Amino acid sequence: MTESTIKILAVEDDPIYAESLSLIVRELGYELVGIVDNAVAALQLVEETVPDLILMDIEINDRISGIELAARITSSRRIPIIFVTAFKDKEVFNQAKLTSPRAYIIKPYDRASLQSAIELAIFNSHVPDMSVHHPEAMGDTFYIKDNNRMVKIRLRDVQVVEVDEKYCFIITGQKRHIINMRLKDLLEKLPREDFIQVHRSFVVRKSAIEEVNIGEHTLKVMEKTIPIGKTYKEHLLATLNYLA
Repeated sequence: MTESTIKILAVEDDPIYAESLSLIVRELGYELVGIVDNAVAALQLVEETVPDLILMDIEINDRISGIELAARITSSRRIPIIFVTAFKDKEVFNQAKLTSPRAYIIKPYDRASLQSAIELAIFNSHVPDMSVHHPEAMGDTFYIKDNNRMVKIRLRDVQVVEVDEKYCFIITGQKRHIINMRLKDLLEKLPREDFIQVHRSFVVRKSAIEEVNIGEHTLKVMEKTIPIGKTYKEHLLATLNYLA
């Protein structure tokens, strides 16, 4: 893919920064498919143009944030996203991280930093991501050690992953399998489109979620009540297929 064919969408509600993004993108030789300030217009352009990269403001002209919009987009499409925002708050940054952005740039930014972020994001988007293993690539089974035995686990049977200190428990039906692995490392091996972290100690299969109690900050999987962490709530709700 040549530079001239790379398409970039900008979601920005500040006219000054919108103009700046427009100039930089065009000077770099990329195609700017549009600059919008709300989620509806952004989602429409994503469907119509299928951009190769999105420059996303967090505070947009909509009832949802740029973080939630990013989560909705990446739940169905593998489009790299760069957050360009005035937010320096650690909590906001932690929420943004859950959408796996390519970069997080604080306003006011300089041309060089934005250019570097765009070029790296585009370059990395064309390099295979070896940290993400999909069921087709890794097979639909894996093995864990149980004393002196190697036990086969079907990926489709994994419903919940629970963390207890340095150990992870893989829950399949009524069985709990213990593995000596950090949650961060295990998450890299699970297909992100099927699993979601909802608490610092829990990862669940999206399709296994039976109920979400927003008031109590909990959800149910296999009749098991699981807490929803504050940091993970917005991303969870954004990825659920629900009718408002």
